[in-house]
Order: sequence, then C-alpha cells, then structure tokens
Amino acid sequence: MKKSFVACLVMLVCLVFMTAAFAQDKGEFSQGFQGKWAAARNMAFEGTVISHDTACHCIVVKTSMGDLVLQDDYAKFDQEYNRLMGLKIGSMIKGEYKTVNYINYATMVSYK
Repeated sequence: MKKSFVACLVMLVCLVFMTAAFAQDKGEFSQGFQGKWAAARNMAFEGTVISHDTACHCIVVKTSMGDLVLQDDYAKFDQEYNRLMGLKIGSMIKGEYKTVNYINYATMVSYK
C-alpha cells in the first residue's frame, strides 16, 4: 500500500512538471528566427544543379566558389512557390539566399 502511494505521488509530481514545461510560451523561439531572418542579407548565387531532393527540400548547386547546399522551404521559382518541385538536374540556375543559424535558405530561384 505504501509503495503504491509513493509511486502515485511520484507520477503526480512528474505530471505537474511536464504540464508546466509544455505550458511555456514557445513564441520566443519563433520570434528569434523571424528576427534573424529579417536581419539576414540576401546573397546571390549562380551555378549548376547537382541534386534536388524534394522530400527534404534540399538543393545542391555547384558554383564557382564550390558546392552550395540550400533549403527551398521559402523559395520562389519564377515568382511562384510551388513550381520549384520541377527543378532539373544539370540546369543552370541563379537566385538569392539568406543564411540563418548556419543554414542557407533559398529565397528566389530562376533558370539562367
């Protein structure tokens, strides 16, 4: 009886701490990213598409400076967001990207 009471008490304390952890405001993280996104400057790139993985939203471009890995989550392709799925390997592209938390995010992509 005593062991079950202690076990129930421990579970109740764990539940209270978990509830407090999940109830914290998550807005601080998203505002941090948005602030960094706004402060990041656009940089230009130009090169040949080596690979484009649509499942992980990852583009690898061979530029004159070396390979550039880009995330296409925020990218426009010829002013449309959903056409980036058809990016052809081996084609010449140009565009702009921003770097936030050491990750390169393509913001605009077009065929050269």
